[in-house]
Amino acid sequence: MTWQLETVPCDHCGSVDADILIRGRDRAHGLPGEFNVVRCRQCGLARTSPRPTLESLAAAYPEEYPEHQGPALRTGPPAGQGGPGGLLRWALVNLRGYPLGRRAPAPVRWLLGPAAAMALARRKAFAYPAYEGEGRLLDFGCGTGGYVAKMAAAGWKAEGLDASPQAVRLGREAGLVLHEGTLPGAALPAESFDAVTMWQALEHVPSPRATLEAVRRLLRPGGRLLVVCPRLDSLEARWFGPSWFGLELPRHLTHFTPQTLRRHVEAAALEVEGIRSFRRPALIRRSFAQLADSGRRPVHRRLASSRLVPGLLSWLSLLAGRTGQMMCLARKR
Repeated sequence: MTWQLETVPCDHCGSVDADILIRGRDRAHGLPGEFNVVRCRQCGLARTSPRPTLESLAAAYPEEYPEHQGPALRTGPPAGQGGPGGLLRWALVNLRGYPLGRRAPAPVRWLLGPAAAMALARRKAFAYPAYEGEGRLLDFGCGTGGYVAKMAAAGWKAEGLDASPQAVRLGREAGLVLHEGTLPGAALPAESFDAVTMWQALEHVPSPRATLEAVRRLLRPGGRLLVVCPRLDSLEARWFGPSWFGLELPRHLTHFTPQTLRRHVEAAALEVEGIRSFRRPALIRRSFAQLADSGRRPVHRRLASSRLVPGLLSWLSLLAGRTGQMMCLARKR
């Protein structure tokens, strides 16, 4: 399979002038080459340079790439069955419009509203966007479709899109509606979705701006976009440097901060409603594991299997407002 590297101009402003921030390598799969993270001198957007050419991108995702693996039945029950339970389910029905039961009478909603709002503020509730319109959702970069299945179980008419034939095949074998392809390029009808989600996907595409413009075309008026991606100016990136798991060189082609992500989304004529931080201690553990693989101190290997220290560090970064992950919610007007 072809493996060639190239340098490309900034996806936002087109400038080729940039400063090197980080020099790194492929720590996950050992693909050859040194990959720099560079920051555009004109607009501040960071990108990987050199990076795999378009013809080489498939080679950057080996057969054992985790997100393209089974088992196919990472799925759930049929649409609208199962899904979240307890107070979270009640909150989704009464505060976010999910079709998982009848809404409670107004006095009950008033009484339980504060507790329901707290349930929605928890990390596991972030995966459930407000239910929109007819409930048609597209998960871009869906892998084998775990999130598609989760949303289908929560009442969405959920579909997925992924460039990996293997991942799409596994998801289809599990009964999910998955499309093979990417954006732009996929033959999906305009204004056919009420929500598009991108979990750890936007940073993988060759041109985030072109992808976001394609997303806008797919969204119905009032439809929402949810983007989750690593944050380059996070405390975690500063602590771990080239060993930060959020770099994922050379598969992450663009490296966002809240400012550059907002600007990219707005350039696609989408209105940003908010960008928030959230904790993912597991990714801190993976960063410690990559430090250990780099031959650093033995304590890094122990910290990679610890829950206490990564958990405390994740809370520290959250309190500072600079977690390694961020979520952007935008709307098409």
